[in-house]
Amino acid sequence: MTASDRSCGVLIEAELTVGLPNAAIRLHSEGSTLYVEANSFSPLRELWATSSSEVGDWLRQRGLDSPLRIETPIVVRVRGIPVARYEPSKPLGRLSRLLGVSPVQVDLLGVVRAAKKQLRAAI
Repeated sequence: MTASDRSCGVLIEAELTVGLPNAAIRLHSEGSTLYVEANSFSPLRELWATSSSEVGDWLRQRGLDSPLRIETPIVVRVRGIPVARYEPSKPLGRLSRLLGVSPVQVDLLGVVRAAKKQLRAAI
């Protein structure tokens, strides 16, 4: 743990798998970044639906004063390709607001590349 890590509060280093009804998502940390890994977009949609449920609404209502506020960067990858990221210090982009996925910033080129890779794997 570095001095900058200590100033951020709790540092969690983890590697775990989140089991969803139809798939799994792997979470792991490298340095101060949390990585969310999926083999396709389907488990990410399931996870988003879960986080948009009543529990997700309850957590969001806690707002910025919540001890559950995430202040670490998060990178979401599909088949190893970054498709979205969360940077707590950066403002939201217009695309994220239009897609309704804020506070996550969508990497449109990454989405296209991952979808192409997913289609190739299916053939």
